[in-house]
Amino acid sequence: MNPNQTEHLVFRSCLYVPAHQTRLVERAYESQADAVILDLEDAVPPSEKLRARENAARITATTPPKPTFVRVNSMASGRAEDDVRAVAGPGLSGVRMAKVARPEDVRQVAMLLAQAECPAPIHLLIETAHALEIAFDLATSSPAVSMMSLGESDLCTDLRIKPEAPTMDACRSRVVIVSRAAGLPSPCQSVFTDVHDIDGLLRTSRSAKAQGFMGRMAVHPMQIPAIHEVYTPTAQDIADAQAISRTAEIAREANRSIVLNERGTVIGPPILANARNVLQLAEALNLLEAPV
Repeated sequence: MNPNQTEHLVFRSCLYVPAHQTRLVERAYESQADAVILDLEDAVPPSEKLRARENAARITATTPPKPTFVRVNSMASGRAEDDVRAVAGPGLSGVRMAKVARPEDVRQVAMLLAQAECPAPIHLLIETAHALEIAFDLATSSPAVSMMSLGESDLCTDLRIKPEAPTMDACRSRVVIVSRAAGLPSPCQSVFTDVHDIDGLLRTSRSAKAQGFMGRMAVHPMQIPAIHEVYTPTAQDIADAQAISRTAEIAREANRSIVLNERGTVIGPPILANARNVLQLAEALNLLEAPV
C-alpha cells in the first residue's frame, strides 16, 4: 500500500498506539496495519501528555512509513489546540477529534490546520449521546471533515449500556446513515477491547461489516489478521464484481441501464456501484491481477 494514500476506503485496519511509548510506536509501524493512529488522549496518562505530543510531532514532521493519524485530546481538556498545532506536519494523514461535542470546535480545528497550511482532514469520534444526536450537524460543520466513527467504550458508558445491547446497534446504524447522508465514506468500526478473544473480534467485525462499516480500529497488532480477514474482498467477491462490471458494460453498449446476468440477477446502477466499490478497494490493496 502507498504510505501517502489517504483514501479511507483502503483502510481495513488502523492500529491505535500510545504516542509516548516509543517501542510500541515502532512496533505499530512494523505491523500489518494499514494505518497507524498515534494516541494523545485516553491511552496517555497526564504526566506523559507533553512527551506524547512531542513524539507525535516528530513523526508527523517527517514522512512516516504508513498513513499516520493523531487522536488529539478533547477540546474540553484544554490541550486540543496545542496538540493540533504541534502535529500539523507534512506526515499527518488526519486529525481524530476525541469526544467531539460542538460544530464550532470542529471549525476551530479546521482553522488551526489551515493556518499551519496542513491539508490533513478531520475524523470525528462520536462518544456521547449528545454528539450522536447532532451527528449530521457535526459531519457537515466543515469541508475538512472526512470521516465519522463511534467511540463505543465512552458511548456505552454515557448510555449506560453494554456493547452487545440493541441500543448500540441503533447507534452503529445511525453513524453509518449519517456518514453517507453527509457524503462521507462509510465509517470505520470501533475497537474490540479483548485482544485475546479473536472469535469475538471476528464475530463483531462481520456483524458491523453487514451494517455498513468498512474497516476497524485495533488496539493490538495480533488483532490485525482477523480484521483483514473480514474486511478484505475475497477472490470470489472480486470475480463477482468484475462479472457485474462486464455485464453492465454490455448493457451500456446496448443503451440499457438494467440487464439480467447469466444467473438471472438484475444488474442495475445500484448493483454496479457496489461492484465498483469492491473493485476500488481491491485495486488499492493490489489484489487485482494485471491484464494479460
